[in-house]
Amino acid sequence: MNTAPILKGLVGSTQICQRLGNQYYYATEYDTKNRIPYYSLYTLSFDKCGSRYNGWFVEPQLSNKNDPSMVLLDISRANNNIATFGSKQAVNVDYTRSGYDRGHLNPQLYHCETEDSRKATNSLTNIAPQVPTFNQGIWNVFETTLYDISKKYCNFVGARRYYITGVLPSNDRFISNGRVNVPDHYWTAVCCDSSGANGALRNEGWSAGFVGGNVNNSSIFIYSIQNFLPTTSTTLFADYKDQNGNTVKNCLFNPTKADNIINEIASTDGRFIKEETSFFSRVCKHIYDRACSLYNMVFG
Repeated sequence: MNTAPILKGLVGSTQICQRLGNQYYYATEYDTKNRIPYYSLYTLSFDKCGSRYNGWFVEPQLSNKNDPSMVLLDISRANNNIATFGSKQAVNVDYTRSGYDRGHLNPQLYHCETEDSRKATNSLTNIAPQVPTFNQGIWNVFETTLYDISKKYCNFVGARRYYITGVLPSNDRFISNGRVNVPDHYWTAVCCDSSGANGALRNEGWSAGFVGGNVNNSSIFIYSIQNFLPTTSTTLFADYKDQNGNTVKNCLFNPTKADNIINEIASTDGRFIKEETSFFSRVCKHIYDRACSLYNMVFG
C-alpha cells in the first residue's frame, strides 16, 4: 500500500504485517486480549479468482517465535495448537463447533492476483467470530456489492483502492470458554484515491463507511465519510491533493460522486440503509459505553 491509512495503535494490540513466504500482503491491528483483530487494512485486486482456499494460518510472532511469516496450522494436532500458538491469538480449534463462522475482515474475494494472496487472508489474525446468517447473508452481499461498485467507479487509470475493515468487540459474548470475543459489529471504510490520476480524473475519488450488526436479520448502514467519523478533524485516510493543489481529507475528492455512489448501493438491497446520523451516535446510543470508548480510541 503506497499510502497507509492512519489509525491509532490500541492498548493490548499488536500490529502485524501479514506475510506469507517472503511477500507482504496486508496489515492488521490485532487484539491479543480478545484474540480477534481490531481491523485489517488492504487493497483490492480485480483479477479473476481461482478456487477458494480452506487452510488456516497463525502468527508465530504472537507466540514468541522468531518468524515474521504466517504458519499453516496442523489440523490433525488441533488440541496442541492452543498450547503452541494460542496464548495471544485464536487457533482453529477455538472455532470448532462454536456455532460461529470464521469471519474474514480482509475478504478472500478481494485478492485474486495470486494464489498466495488469497491464502494470506486465511490467517486467523484476520478472522473474528461471525454469526453464520450475517456472514453468509447480508455481509457477503455487501462485500460483493462493494467489489462491483469499486470496479465500476474506481477502476480508471491512476486510481488506487484502499479498504479498512474492523470490528467492535462485545462486552459479554465469547466462544471457546471465554478465549475469543464475539464482536457486536463489523465495519468497513473505503477510499478510492484519485491522487495518482491525471486531468479531470484526479477529482473522481470518493470514500464512504459501512457498518452491520453481527446478529441474525442484520442490515448494513451506509455513511458518508463525514458521518462515519466522530469529528471533522478525525483522520482515517491520509491527506491527498486534488488537481488544484487543495488538501483532500479522508479521500473525499468528490462529495457529490460519493453521495451518488452511496445512493446507488442503498438502492440495490432493502437491507442497505443510508444513514444520515453519525455512526458514532448510533454506536453510543444503541450499544454500550465500552464501544464508545473503543470508537474514540480508534477514530478519535
